[in-house]
Amino acid sequence: RIFADAGVDIHIVKFGGVGTGSDEINDYYFNVAKALGARAITREVPAPKDFDTIGPRCAKFADKHGVFVAFHNHTQINSTTYDGSLLGYSQNLRINFDIGHYVAASVGDPIDFVRKYHDRIFSIHLKDRTTKEHGQKNLAFGQGDTPLKPLFDVIKANGWDYPCDIELEYAIPQGSDACKEVGICNGYCERLIVG
Repeated sequence: RIFADAGVDIHIVKFGGVGTGSDEINDYYFNVAKALGARAITREVPAPKDFDTIGPRCAKFADKHGVFVAFHNHTQINSTTYDGSLLGYSQNLRINFDIGHYVAASVGDPIDFVRKYHDRIFSIHLKDRTTKEHGQKNLAFGQGDTPLKPLFDVIKANGWDYPCDIELEYAIPQGSDACKEVGICNGYCERLIVG
């Protein structure tokens, strides 16, 4: 309620161990998420060898509590990772797509990925990274290879409604701070959306 009264919408929280450990700890994670008003818990995409153990465990608690589990990627996924069994255990298993990390992995067109999985994406992490060919760097928005404008265009054109979260991972310039930089990133994104 304190966050809501301050205008802060907590749509997702992170518990890295969700789907592992005891039933009690998993129930705790989901109860905390609900108390915060979150609609999803995010965790890292497991290794493919663990899909058929982590997937059913996450589905069990997501279904029980009515809170999504959204799998977040770094550079370990490709355009077919989610074609396997992982999301098949429940409609409450979703994707927390990190477009910048996907670009850095250089495994396909991230806009094609969004089109392909649009009905399973819960949220999108925004950052501007470069491809493998350009060193996989985290850069200020507008300086990397991440196709942010095409991303916003495809979301807008299709009427999809995803929370898109700025994830500040580039080096903060001297004389600035994280709050200022997030504001700059937000302004950059707003200009792309409107323009």
